[in-house]
Amino acid sequence: MGIDPGLAITGYALLDKRASENMATLLASGTIRTNAKSVKSSRLGAIFTELMSLIKHYKPDELAVETQFIAKNIKAAMSVSEVRAVSLIAANENEIPVWEISPREVKEAITGWGNAPKEQVQLMLAAQLNSTEIPSSLDASDAVAIGLTAYTLRRYEKIFNQGIDR
Repeated sequence: MGIDPGLAITGYALLDKRASENMATLLASGTIRTNAKSVKSSRLGAIFTELMSLIKHYKPDELAVETQFIAKNIKAAMSVSEVRAVSLIAANENEIPVWEISPREVKEAITGWGNAPKEQVQLMLAAQLNSTEIPSSLDASDAVAIGLTAYTLRRYEKIFNQGIDR
């Protein structure tokens, strides 16, 4: 499960490994939107509730959440941190291991270039997943990219560990 944290919009994606290939399949993706007029605790609670529901329904083995890119807006960065915390708590409540992946790592893994624009990430996702059904929402497609990056890193980790003499 990939999570692109945001207080207004949190993207999510659920991927599954294809049994016959070393590829992942996109099962579901979307966004969790909160009401800007609601108090922050209510918004965070709504995100937590929705994440818990998705986890209960899809039963992911792992959760990948994007680490924070701190730009000039510290207030926005704090809100993203709080949504990240909600995601980590949801994973902990369900005993799901967590991958924390930086935006640069995601872009490098998906496009080969750490400064790639989000639109290029979307195009490469379609190619890597062999799918035309990549979400048009940047928040949801970012979550797909985060989940696919974790899947790829996990695959390489397994390959690497198998090749080491012990």
